[in-house]
Amino acid sequence: MKSLQTELVEKGLSDARTGDVVQKSIRTRVKAPEQLTDREWAELMGANRQTYKRVNGAIRKR
Repeated sequence: MKSLQTELVEKGLSDARTGDVVQKSIRTRVKAPEQLTDREWAELMGANRQTYKRVNGAIRKR
C-alpha cells in the first residue's frame, strides 16, 4: 500500500523534493441552462400529436 505522500507525487499534486502541496488551478465551466421555447415545451410534453380512433375494427386518424 502506498503512502499518501507518494500518491500525491504521482498525481502531480505535490513536489517530490520539498514535499510542498501544489495548488492546481481547477476551473470548471458553468453551463448555462437551456432555454426552451413554448413550442419546444409543448412538443416535449406530447401536445399536438396525432390521435387515432378505432372505426369498425380499423384504426384511423381522427
